[in-house]
Amino acid sequence: MKKLAFCLSAAIVGLASPAYAAPLLFNFSGPSGTAVFQLDSNPTPDTFSSFLGSDQFAFKNVTGIFGGIAGTADNIGFGNGLFAALNINAANVGFSQFSGPTLFSGPANAPTFLTGNFVLINPFFGNANLTITPAAVAGAVPETATWAMMLVGFGAVGFAMRRRSKVRTTVSYA
Repeated sequence: MKKLAFCLSAAIVGLASPAYAAPLLFNFSGPSGTAVFQLDSNPTPDTFSSFLGSDQFAFKNVTGIFGGIAGTADNIGFGNGLFAALNINAANVGFSQFSGPTLFSGPANAPTFLTGNFVLINPFFGNANLTITPAAVAGAVPETATWAMMLVGFGAVGFAMRRRSKVRTTVSYA
């Protein structure tokens, strides 16, 4: 019976569907204003390029809160090397082209964002802060394999309880 339970568990785990990119929350605060928006941790950019060892990619029509007002950014770009680390083009946010640490790993056509707190620099307008954190996903649904493993566990506990030997006591009257 133990072999059957192990084989069933292994089969269920093997059939698990791949996990999707986790959403990340970007919280920008700088001399040009504020911006809060979400992107996947490893998204597919709308545009990308590599030039002279520098990578640049961008997303168009990103919804979020820009300058305290819900709206859509026309373009949010990321880069490394010669290009700006972050560039936000949205209403209610002033000039926001900043250099600083690279905010992603991988190539421009398939980047993976890093998480943490980053200080971005603009020598003319001042520094800005960008925090990238995992976004809270409300009402997340467990994967199929998680449900299956839970059901197998409940079944195993129920089977073990049913097979437990009963203790019999006899009472004798003298």
